[in-house]
Amino acid sequence: MSETDPPNHSRVPLPPQLQQAIEAFKGWTSQHLLSEQNDSTIATTLYHYTDVRGLKGMLEAGQIWFTDYRHLNDPSELTHGIDMARDVAQHIATGADGRVRLFLDCFLDLFRHDNFAPTLEFFIACFSRARDDLGQWRAYADNGRGVAIGLSPSLFVVADAPPPGQLPEFVGPVRYSLADVCGRHEACLEEAAAIFLATANANTDLLADKTVGIPFMDQFVREIIASPLIWNCLTSKHPAYEHEQEVRLVMMGTPAVVSPFVTTRFRGSEIVPYIAQPMPLRVQHKIAEIVVGPAAPPDAERTVRTMLRSIGIDWDFPIGRSDIPYRAS
Repeated sequence: MSETDPPNHSRVPLPPQLQQAIEAFKGWTSQHLLSEQNDSTIATTLYHYTDVRGLKGMLEAGQIWFTDYRHLNDPSELTHGIDMARDVAQHIATGADGRVRLFLDCFLDLFRHDNFAPTLEFFIACFSRARDDLGQWRAYADNGRGVAIGLSPSLFVVADAPPPGQLPEFVGPVRYSLADVCGRHEACLEEAAAIFLATANANTDLLADKTVGIPFMDQFVREIIASPLIWNCLTSKHPAYEHEQEVRLVMMGTPAVVSPFVTTRFRGSEIVPYIAQPMPLRVQHKIAEIVVGPAAPPDAERTVRTMLRSIGIDWDFPIGRSDIPYRAS
């Protein structure tokens, strides 16, 4: 943080009645995210677009790569969701009780990308509900010469606890509609504001003491950011990407926790940090199908099958071809 950033009051002990307010919000958040997770259960095949070299590598290793969010194709990753949340907070503050406005001002002071980017890391693996999407053939699958590997929904069941030596994963569909994105933010911020105002009304004298009131707001705001708001932002993208119908696996944590798992690869002259996470891709029935791109060679279906057999994947599943008329330049 810069010298102008607000001080961190997160370690100041709070009176029990104020801590109870934060715990009440945490309880609401747990139920809210559980409901959203249940609604997001993956029930259909998801596709990962890649070139044939990437297909061979991921199947040989039995791994999926989670890429540092700063190196994904959307330059507004995370910041788009942050901007939407800030707009919602400002809207809620308009005409609100003065104490709520102060609370939301504290939120706006803290909820900036430059505040938490140095203290949290995010890595993302991208999949799609779209089986045959020209934009993704061009962007991710060697300009239509690659493949889309269709993966069983069972691969996207998130365990309550990760296996030893692995980071936890979270799964969620990406939201593109501005109304949807803002609605998710609004639900969280409205709930937090209501709990804060009820607590302020019941504890007027306590909150009048700045040595108590300011740490309370600071800790409450950090709780809002840490759980629902960050998740909302990580699963939000600009409407221009809606055709991708993306579903994300996300890993997050502090640099100290995440860094032992991070390695790098080259993309042209760019160094890209990523985490290789095991996924049982070589287990029968985990691959639903492979779709060959619209600009792939005429015999690509046969050569892909030959490559699979050469690495020990010889059970039967469909290998088809894109229906899109497209000629790579």
